[in-house]
Formats: sequence, C-alpha cells, structure tokens
Amino acid sequence: MKYIKIWMAFCVVFFCFYGNVKAQNANEVIVKSTVYDEKGAPVSGALVTGNEGKTVTSTNKSGQFSIQLPANSIMLINAKGFKMQSFRVGALSGRITLARDNESDEVNVAFKKVDKQDLNGAISVLNPEKYLDRDYNFSVEGGINGRVGGLLWSDNIWGLENAIVMIDGVRREYSDITLNEVKQITVLKGVNAVALYGSQAAKGVILITTKKGEANSRKIGVRVNTGIATPKELPQYLNSAEYMSLYNEARRNDGLPELFDATTIENYRSGNKYRYPSVDYYSSDYLKKYQHATDANAEFSGGNNIARFYSNIGWYNGSTLLNVGEGKNEGDNRFNVRGNVDLKLNDFISSSVYVSAIFNDSRRGRTNYWNNAATLLPHRVTPLIPTSLIVDGAKSSQDLVKSSRNIIDEQYLLGGAQQFQTNPLADLYVAGYDKFIRRTFQVTNGIDFNLSRVLQGLSFHTLFNLDYANSYIQSISNTYAVYAPTWNATADSITSIQKFGNDNRPGIQNISNTTQRQNLGFSSWLSYEKSLNETHNISAMLLGYATSFKKDSIYQPLMNTHLGLQLAYNYKHKYWADFTGAYVNSTKLPEGRRAAFSPTVSLGWLLSAENFLAGSKSVDHLKLSVSAGILNTDLDISGYYQYNNIYTRQGGFTWNDGLQAFNQATTSLYGLRSDLSFPKRKELNASLESAFFNNLLNLQTTFFRTQMVELPTQRFSQYPNYFSSFIPYTNYNAHQRTGVDVMLNVNKKVGSVALSLGASATYVKSTFTKRDELYPDAYQNRAGKPVDAIFGLVSNGFFMDQNDIAKSPKQLFGDIRPGDIKYVDQNGDNVIDNRDEVMIGRWIAPFTYGINFTTTYKNFNLFLLGTGSNGGYGLKNNDYYWVDGDNKYSEVVRNRWTENSKTTATFPRLSSQQSNNNFRNSDFWLFKADGFRLSKVQLTYNFSSNVLGNSFVKDLGVYVSGANLYTFSKNRKIMELSVAGTPQFRNYNVGIRAKF
Repeated sequence: MKYIKIWMAFCVVFFCFYGNVKAQNANEVIVKSTVYDEKGAPVSGALVTGNEGKTVTSTNKSGQFSIQLPANSIMLINAKGFKMQSFRVGALSGRITLARDNESDEVNVAFKKVDKQDLNGAISVLNPEKYLDRDYNFSVEGGINGRVGGLLWSDNIWGLENAIVMIDGVRREYSDITLNEVKQITVLKGVNAVALYGSQAAKGVILITTKKGEANSRKIGVRVNTGIATPKELPQYLNSAEYMSLYNEARRNDGLPELFDATTIENYRSGNKYRYPSVDYYSSDYLKKYQHATDANAEFSGGNNIARFYSNIGWYNGSTLLNVGEGKNEGDNRFNVRGNVDLKLNDFISSSVYVSAIFNDSRRGRTNYWNNAATLLPHRVTPLIPTSLIVDGAKSSQDLVKSSRNIIDEQYLLGGAQQFQTNPLADLYVAGYDKFIRRTFQVTNGIDFNLSRVLQGLSFHTLFNLDYANSYIQSISNTYAVYAPTWNATADSITSIQKFGNDNRPGIQNISNTTQRQNLGFSSWLSYEKSLNETHNISAMLLGYATSFKKDSIYQPLMNTHLGLQLAYNYKHKYWADFTGAYVNSTKLPEGRRAAFSPTVSLGWLLSAENFLAGSKSVDHLKLSVSAGILNTDLDISGYYQYNNIYTRQGGFTWNDGLQAFNQATTSLYGLRSDLSFPKRKELNASLESAFFNNLLNLQTTFFRTQMVELPTQRFSQYPNYFSSFIPYTNYNAHQRTGVDVMLNVNKKVGSVALSLGASATYVKSTFTKRDELYPDAYQNRAGKPVDAIFGLVSNGFFMDQNDIAKSPKQLFGDIRPGDIKYVDQNGDNVIDNRDEVMIGRWIAPFTYGINFTTTYKNFNLFLLGTGSNGGYGLKNNDYYWVDGDNKYSEVVRNRWTENSKTTATFPRLSSQQSNNNFRNSDFWLFKADGFRLSKVQLTYNFSSNVLGNSFVKDLGVYVSGANLYTFSKNRKIMELSVAGTPQFRNYNVGIRAKF
C-alpha cells in the first residue's frame, strides 16, 4: 500500500507537468468534462485521479479536464474546499458537480455568506480552527495579533481606531467570547464592506462568527492550558539613604539648606530597618516571582439534518503578583457556557438560537498598590513594627498591643504616623477586599424563511438579540489603627508607641457601583439570489436595522437605526459589481438633519480568467477590486444636543467691586447651530488578491485613501474671545489617511518537512487636511501634519553656567539655573515660550507588521510569531522620569547634571521645587518606539494514530509555549516598563488538547 501511494503521488506530479497520458489498451476511453460547484461556477485546480493510479491531471482555470481511463473504472475528484467525490467513468456526462466541504470556502460578511471566489473589496478572513492547535490563544485579540494587514491593533483598522466588534451579527465586545468558540473572523475594512452596518461601522468592523454543529458528525474536544507569567521590567527606585543624599543636593541647587544630616543618612543606609526604613515595594518581600493562570474548555457538537448543536464550556483562573495579606487571595475567575442550536423546522423555515452566559469575578485588596509603590517615599513609614522591640516597662504601649485586633503574624503592629495613617501593605493585610462581579447573558435568535415558492431565490431573514449584563462591587471594608514608635536614644528598642485611628471590622458586606446594561437589537432583511444560465448571477438585499444600548445611570440610550440596500451582479464569477447603501439616522443631530443616505460601490475583475493569463503556469489566481463610497456617521459627535443653545449653572459672579458675590451663575456652553450634520467617511480603495506557482505564494494587498470630513468643532478662530462661550459647533475639521496593507502566505513542503511563512504589514500616513486653528506662527499649524503629531520644544543641551543663561533667549517657564534644559528659539523673538513648540514626532507608528513561521516535521510542529513597528515615538513624561519637588527618585536621576558631570549628564539638575522648565513636552524626553517583538513561540507534539490505535481518543496533542518573550529595541526597557500600574509580563505555558 505504501508503494501504491508513492506511485500515485508520482503520477500526480507527472500529469500536472506533462498533461495527458496515451491510452494503454483499446478499452480505455477519453473522459472530457468540466467541474462545477453547486452554484454552477467552474472549479479550477481540481485533482482528478483514476483507479489503480492510472492517470492523474488537474483542471484548468475554466474547470475543464481531459483524461484517459479504463471504461468501467472509478474516477476520484478532489478540490480544495469541496468534498472528495467518486464517479464511474461509464456513467459520466460532460458535467460534474462538487459539493462544498463544511462551507470551508464560505466567508461571513454583513448579513450573509458569500463564496470566497465572490469576495470583493477590502476584507480579510481568518479561520482560527486552522491554526489554533499550533498557536493557542485564550483571547480573540491574541488570535488575530500580527495576522491581518490593516489591523494595527485589536480595534484599530487603518489608523481609524474604535472599530466595532460584531459577534454573530450583534454588536458586542471581545471580552464576550474566547478564541475556542470562534469559527471565523472577518475583518471588514473598506467602506463598501461595512456600509450595511450603518453609522456605527464607520471605523471598521471585526465580524466574529461562532462555531456550529455539523450534521451526522459528533465531536468532543477538551483543552487544558496552564502557565506562569513573570514581569518584564519593574521600576527601580533609590533607597532611603541615596534619596536623602540627592534630595539634599536638590535643595542646594535651589539655594535652600539641606534637610538630612550625614548621621541620619548613614543610619538609613546601615541601621535597623524598622527604625530607619528603606522600603522597596517591588522587592521579593512583597511580590512573587511569578503569577499563574489556568484555562480549560470542553466543546461538544453534533446533530442531524433537522437539528444541529454546538456547546462550549470554559473556565479561567488567574492570580496576581502580590504576596502580602489580601494580595495572596487576589485573582480573576471566569466561567462561560455557550449553546448554539440550528433547527430546520420544515422545508422553508429554519431557525437558530445561540445562548451565551459569562460569569466574571475579580478579587482585589482595598488599595491601589502599584500607584502607592510608585509614589510613597521609602523612608516615610515603617510598614510593620515588631512588638518584640517594645520595652517591657512600657505598660501603656503593651496595653495598646494587647488591644489591637491587627497583630500581623502574631508579632507585628502596623506602622504609620499622624500624616500617614494608611499604607499599601497595611491595606493589604487588614483593610478588606473588593470583589468585582459581572454577569452577562446573551441571546441571539435568527429565523430564515425560504420563499422560493413565491419567487425562486427569494428569502427573508430576521435577527433578534437580547443581551443583559449587571455588575457590582461586593466589599468587606475595614478601618485600622497605625502606630508611631518612639525609639530609645541609645538602643534599637521602642520606649512607647502612639496610636492613630481605630480598628474596626463591622463584618458587613457592602454592595456598591451597581450597573445594569441592556443591549436590544432587531434586524430583518429580504434577500434575492438568482443565477441565469450559470452566467449572470444576481443578488439583492433590503435591510432594516435597529439597536438600543441602555445603561442604568445614563438617561439617553445609545441607538443605531438605519435601512440598507445592496444590489450585486457578477458575470461568470469573472466580473463583479456591487452597490451598497445605508439610509442612516442619528438622534445626536437637529430635526431635519437626522437622516442621510450613504452610497458605496465596488467593482471586481478576475484577471486570471482572461485569455492572456488563462494559460499561465505561474499565475493561479489574480483578482482586482475597487471600492469607493461615502458613509455618514455620528461616531465623531461626542454628545447629544450639540446643535442647541446649552446653558448650565456653574461658577459665580461678583459685584460692588467684589464686596458682594454669588456662587452660582447661569452660563452658556455653546450656541445654536440648526444645520449641524453628519461627519462623513469618504474613501477609495483598491485590492489585489493573487496566488502564484501552484498556490505556493498567496498575496492580498489593499491601497486605501480614507477621509473623515465635516467633523464638528467650535471655530474659535472666527469669533472674538468674549464670545467664546456662545460659539456653536460647526462641521469643519477634516483629516485623511492614505496607506497600503499586505498579507502574504508561502507554503512549501521539502521532503518530510512542511514550511509555512505568513506576513502582514500596514503603512498609514495620516494628515490633518482642514482644522480650525489660529496660531501666530505657521509652523505650529496642525493642518498638513499627522493626526497623531506630538508637539513640543526642541532642546539644545543644558545651561552650563550663569553666563550661558544670560546670553541665551529668555525662557519663561520659571526660575532658570545651570543644569536646566535649554531650548531652541523657533521664531527668533529671543524668548522661549509656548510659541516655540513644533512637531517633534508622532504617537502611532506609521509602519506595523507581523511575521509568523510554521514548520512541521513528523509529529512535531514549531510556530513562531513576531510583530513590529517603525516610526512611532513616545514621551518619558510620567513621575518616573519627571522628578521634582518631593517626588520619589528613580534610577534615572543618577545621571543628573552636576558641576562635575555637566559634560556627560543625561538628566537635568535636581530640584526640590516645581521644575516647569525641565518637565514639559520636548524632544529631550522623546524616544523612538521602534522595535520587533518575539510575540509567540509554541512547540507542539501531535500523537500519531499508531499510538492512539483504536482508542476513544481520535486526536491528541501537547504543547509548550511562550508569549511576549522579548522586544528587540534600543529602548526596550522604556517600552516594557509600566509605572504606577500592573507590570507587563512574559508568559510561559503548557497545554494538552484531545478530540474524541
């Protein structure tokens, strides 16, 4: 049998290159036929095999083939996306029809499915089932990372940001689903692709379709994934002694006396840690080396031609990094269950009911640990005071110890002072906890009516959803006393303690922050599809859509309503034309301006079906499509009633030369503008889809130019200052994004090694094309510059001495001293002020990319994913870098300017005052955010059928993986450091999956 397979494989290669084989005997017949799909479209690239490996060939672009076989032999036909079928040669006619295999070549788009061959416009498709086993991700965001051209991050398409997520046709959130539940992800990028979703879809759509059951196929799958996560970078702050020394220096720089004497500094350097604390809140005393997470899920599917079902049960549990008190109990739990049922009620009515329930709870200590860790000075408090250090004779202090309800580990009191009656460690030990609880319930019901009895190809569809979520915080809230010790002057013992506050554990569970959310939607559409003589293919759709999102604390619900129309035609699946429009409505606009029509059009051309490419040995597929349109949207209208005169009570006024005052006044926010209308997305895009060298290389690329025009703004440049509070909103501002995105896949098998390379890339150039502005200097105008431009001063080193300050332009940002940052005078007025700010960079990288590589050898599979970006910048503008006053000192101040380091310093002089001159936006604090990230590595072993034998386990695999492993960048540490927040993590996981 082995040799037969080898010989048949040889025949495949032979006939693909050399065509027909001459008849071997007189009983052979020539079979000439054309392969079609069930809709009458020719199927190219079908593999045709005769029994006994007689002959093998492939169809041409038109689906035609010619083959010589024995008269009564069996012929097998196999094509990608279709079920393999067998035919007896003597019973063959000139037409063969193949049935699609599990809809593998169907793509979910707005309100329908289309054959992949008929997919037009700027649309990208992912099928997670095809790569989930070699690249496991719990979240959908992780599953699309680096795989889709044009998707800069999870909700940013082409730089527009705030793309919406639609799950089974309903607007929802990424957090409502896990990647295990997903059948297909369709990224609708172009204006023509999103038009049927109306105003809400103006920034793009991530369309997620969940799995369904398959008729006459029972499947069970189980997966368990567990791992740990370690911090990438933790802040490095100075200890107490070093801080005190440098704070003295800062005061000297300001002409002030030192605050700490040498003896005090030395005591904090080497003395008793309870008497002279130097607390490092990022040390192993308070943090674990790693946090852990485990997720598991089981899925079941099956059914018959009448009823099909799919269900998924999932669970997730994760801890945090804190290792003190309540921090040990912190964690996140998620339990989800989904049930999808598809029913065929009769020959012309079918229905689907999809139900999902999600239970989330997150437990946290009642403290903002990470913010406190980044701000609380290391010497301020002693978090814990050993009771053993209190002298025996201090009866009143011993009584305080005995009366305390919070003796930590039976040996420590909570430390503090009158001005510091809380601290993050005491909060974790005794302040209680908050438990954030959220329950989500989602129901989606679709009903499909086949109206072919009325008119062939006519159907009617409805989609209804009811999503309900409630959340609240369940708390145990305690107060506690802290104790300030009085230390013995000659020994490290405590002569007395002073109590501040009281211990109180009411034992009451509090409920707060209760929120109710409801998402209600209904849509219905009439569809018509008709094929005339397998040549003219017509489709049409008329749609009505309405959704309402309510939140209990918001009076005005968020509503989206519109009508949609789609008319599409293709000729022999070779030329396509599509007109899609939406008549949108918005309650954010004045009466008479609340509705507008959004027209879009798309054209497609299959070049590879033309005579000049039909015989090409290198071009397998080449398709060009062009789309254009205008989509009216209210997404860029920030609130309601911006078209009206709006007054409010705020502020106050005085009279009688200020002797009399009233603390409330009626003031205007903005004025009336009855002609305020929709902002618009105007777009032109062109896409090229291609395959070369027998599908060795597949390429999809889109060029786009998208304009957001008539954006509402108050045109302050058109009115005098005294009129500013009456200025109405006007449709004026505009910006444009131009760019290209690319998706590339290369698949090759070399011997027993299968190789696959995938790449995606996006380049976006954004520009303000129109903006209301009135700057005295043209170089400060935002028009003509990127939408995400960073403006700031240009630095020119440090002031070296007083003479340098005297001969330089006057800087108006406070008292200037040697060691302060010197700035460039942009307009030559010999003064440095806000007028000298220029564009110094841009926040968002214009070029982003992802590269994934897969290699398979025998039962092993290795997957690697890398993502990168170039051209973006960041600012080091948080308190870790902008250190003045009594801020906590980080390691960056070690490179400060002093008289001895003035030629090598990389940080300005220290100051104990507010340093407005140094700590403001300038290129001094700018850094390049260019980098390449090793985002994922996974090694998988799949057990062979020989090992599994005839057991109930049909498929079994184990894997190890790492995620967010390393960033290759000059500024890696800056990019990977989180200040005053949860650290960024590297993740290491092991997992097992099985199918039954």
